[in-house]
Amino acid sequence: MEEMDVPQRIDDHEKRIGQLEKNYGEVITKISDMEKMQLQTQNTLLTEFSSTKTMLSDQNAINQKLLEQMYGIKTLKITTRKDIYLGLLGGTGIVGVLSLVISQWENIIKLFGGN
Repeated sequence: MEEMDVPQRIDDHEKRIGQLEKNYGEVITKISDMEKMQLQTQNTLLTEFSSTKTMLSDQNAINQKLLEQMYGIKTLKITTRKDIYLGLLGGTGIVGVLSLVISQWENIIKLFGGN
């Protein structure tokens, strides 16, 4: 390489700095554009998710009505432990009554004058 004198080196250095500044400005612009697009995409997704969630809720309500009308099946929403306990205790029906009678058989006999 041939040696450059000081003014040529300074000019070359200034050119490279100018090119770097130009490239940096383009990179910043592209990054800014990408951030805008990401925000737009995020907003679109949130909007679509919300509308999809609403449509699914409406469809579930329609399905529940259809089940009730066609088959007489009522769907229950269990949300608390109380609902679970009531379902278990209330759902025993005849089996629950029979188990109560069997467990209390001695008291029932005594009530009706038995041994």
